[in-house]
Amino acid sequence: MKALILDGSPAGDSTGDRIAAILEKHLAAKGYEAEHVALRDKTLGHCRGCFQCWLKTPGVCIIDDDNRELSRKFIQSDLTIFLTPVAFGAYSPELKRMLDHFIANISPFFTTIDGETHHRMRYDRYPDVMIAGWIDQPDQMQEALFNHLAWRNTINFNGKRRAWGIVDRHADDRVLKSQLEALARQLDSPASQRQATLPRIAAEAAATPPRKVALLVGSPRMAKSSSAALGGYLLDRLAGQGLATETHQIYHAIHDERKRDAMLKAIDNADLCILAFPLYIDSIPAPVLTLMRTIRERRAGLPPKGAFAAIANCGFIESSQNESALGSCAAFAKAAGLRWMGSITIGGGEGLVHGRALAELGGPVTPFKKVLDRVAAAFAAGKPMPEEARQQLAKPFIPAWLYRFVGSMNWKKEARTNGVTRQIDARPYQRVAG
Repeated sequence: MKALILDGSPAGDSTGDRIAAILEKHLAAKGYEAEHVALRDKTLGHCRGCFQCWLKTPGVCIIDDDNRELSRKFIQSDLTIFLTPVAFGAYSPELKRMLDHFIANISPFFTTIDGETHHRMRYDRYPDVMIAGWIDQPDQMQEALFNHLAWRNTINFNGKRRAWGIVDRHADDRVLKSQLEALARQLDSPASQRQATLPRIAAEAAATPPRKVALLVGSPRMAKSSSAALGGYLLDRLAGQGLATETHQIYHAIHDERKRDAMLKAIDNADLCILAFPLYIDSIPAPVLTLMRTIRERRAGLPPKGAFAAIANCGFIESSQNESALGSCAAFAKAAGLRWMGSITIGGGEGLVHGRALAELGGPVTPFKKVLDRVAAAFAAGKPMPEEARQQLAKPFIPAWLYRFVGSMNWKKEARTNGVTRQIDARPYQRVAG
């Protein structure tokens, strides 16, 4: 049997090495041949959100780097273990950068699991999954967020046996070994697959009504994304009420130091920052997590200042699938000394908006715009996200069954256009028996 340990610890954090060494001995005694991979040492580009891994090279990311080999090892393993420090209740950017590529390992077509929309499996079998995280100091909110994200991920990773939990990085080897063995035993316990509950995080008013607002777009499609369209509409309405506004594309700033510095200065000077992003593998895209970590480090030791809100949209019609990521946004606000003014969650954002300017759209978008107008008025007055408005924006714009049907038809149409109809269900990393 093969076990793959994907270590998401950043440079300077030896916790992953320490845990992996303990696990390798435990796994060897159980008959596994284990491989430990430190992801920080791998060449991994950021997922582009282009869907080419479905529509041009089915099952294979269009980016030719280490993500391909790691996906192969994941699919061909019997057990994959993810190791990560907990960042705002989510995973480290180092681990998330690889996980964002896992979209290639599933099908574009929809199915339902317990009545909820998910993607169909590409392969007949997937490895069992164990996820171990660690936190510097005890934090119930972050632990609850981590457990919820891990539960969501294990559903979408399709492993039959699943386990997740927090271990104490400060414990001695004997205690840490005991914690890891207890976590591994959960793989054989149906109770370990229980639904995890999200903590309720209340929004609060700004200290004073904002005068400067910065929109941070966290989509690789940048200005042409649905995230930019949703955030841009809200920003325009705030500008219409006399607030100074500016927009920054996070993916533009990844490799451009000048743009990165300008973005960080804008965040420092803003009274309100609004993050708009797409859901990637149940959570926040890796580059956005990296920015969050940078902001937290930049603001360490400084007095609390400013406010933060977030807009998440996902490719599933159920907006509730965004909640884990939005919980992490609230945890980030707390860690960075920003007042959490609340969030907007929208299901099927790409189907609703498709990157087009909201001001030019009518039909099912019209009620969304009216509610966003009310949100802008509340934010301009320094008030938190109105709960009624949040609930209205969270409602599906079409029935779930119709969304799944139309979505699958669109994937088939694009596959025909690209000449990959016969290859769209390809299994490039299928393990060969023998």
